[in-house]
Amino acid sequence: MITKVVHGWRVGGLVAYLMGPGRAQEHVRPRIVASWDGRDSGWQPQQNGASNFDLELGPLIRALRAPAAAAGLPESDGEGKRGYVWHCSARVAAGDRVLSDAQWASIARELLDGAGVAARADAGGPRWVAIRHADDHIHIAVVLVRQDTCRRFWPSRDFPRLREAAQRIERRLGLTLTASADGTAARAPGRGELEKARRQGREPARVELARAVRIAAVASGGAEEFVSALQEAGYLVELRRAPSGDPLGYKVARRGDVTASGSPVFYSGSKLAPDLSLPRLLRAWEESAKGSNAAAPTEAARRRVEGARAAVGAARRGQGGEDVDGIAHAARDVLTAMTGWSGELDAGAEAFDRAARPPRGTTAASGPSAVGLRRVARQLMRQRRMLGVSDEPGAAAVALAVALTALLREIAAWQRERGREHQSSAARTAADTLGQWTAMAAPSTSGSLLDHGFAAPRPQLDRPAKRRSDQPRG
Repeated sequence: MITKVVHGWRVGGLVAYLMGPGRAQEHVRPRIVASWDGRDSGWQPQQNGASNFDLELGPLIRALRAPAAAAGLPESDGEGKRGYVWHCSARVAAGDRVLSDAQWASIARELLDGAGVAARADAGGPRWVAIRHADDHIHIAVVLVRQDTCRRFWPSRDFPRLREAAQRIERRLGLTLTASADGTAARAPGRGELEKARRQGREPARVELARAVRIAAVASGGAEEFVSALQEAGYLVELRRAPSGDPLGYKVARRGDVTASGSPVFYSGSKLAPDLSLPRLLRAWEESAKGSNAAAPTEAARRRVEGARAAVGAARRGQGGEDVDGIAHAARDVLTAMTGWSGELDAGAEAFDRAARPPRGTTAASGPSAVGLRRVARQLMRQRRMLGVSDEPGAAAVALAVALTALLREIAAWQRERGREHQSSAARTAADTLGQWTAMAAPSTSGSLLDHGFAAPRPQLDRPAKRRSDQPRG
């Protein structure tokens, strides 16, 4: 069960939207399944025709807002970023059975109680309503003001507690099991970014920039080279320096992505991804600079990948001292160095992204295998740029992909044994994608070798933006 929470200010607008037809008439028979006072469907207005209510939603909205009105809270956007309306959507997996209204009502109460938002036995708690307008999900709107004191409150650790409650419900009802929240999810574009991307017919700038920055980082050995690589790729980059001249940070923008006043929309590296901050990049460049700088043939890269796989296997058996999180992070650099050959390899690199991030509170350490992987990734990327060839990958490159596939499967097994289902699933998906590509590419490359390694990456700047799921503001 996937749960998502947003905060807003207008509970009336939220309830009216949830009980309405939706933006594209996607709301089917919207109905109230649960409420704070136990009246549940008793709050349902009478319906006239397909979508018009004889009795307006006014009585319900006024009842929900009564404690907030008594507290003097505004109905529109107030001060601060977080409004007092807590809006949670809860959705089951596509393969799960259709639940009844009574089951969804019970789920709503269990989620609110588990998240610490509205305890079952707390008669003076907040007012809330659960609305269903589709088979697979419900929406819960809560006004975060206590009825007994009319004081606004914030639930403590509601997001992780909500996830734990959802997992208990999954086990009890036999639904598809989902993983715990671990802080490894990618930073998602905001609503404004998604809408802008839709109007432009492009993918969100944040997504494109993160990919471009990662490619430039893998190919570079320092801040100056990194900035030059991004500028050559057509991006705007600004490097921030200390009075001593040492680089402190950077920000990057896509040309043509501007504010209403015409200024470029810049993103700092840490806002694109935690590991893309300049301090993290400087540390990675320092590590990859150790050892030989000679160009790495594909065969040498394959041997390095096989060595990393052996290190992960030893760690699984408790015989190795290397940090697998560091190896996983460096393996992503090798995947980045292989992007551009085909859509399958690009998809594999994107799929593996989450597997390369350690859970919240965990730091990845770079051992010999991780350092070696990072070094060959940079050398392979540089070799591609130096040669500038456009040939399809040959047998040696396919052999590298086969070795990398085995490494990803070993990482997936290691993650699974530690209960990290998000990272394990991401690594398995990436390994399956690479495996499919190698199966298709191997016959056409048998008997040949790509002596110079890799083809130059093809630019992919105008991918269509993905549509955003239904999640209105409160």
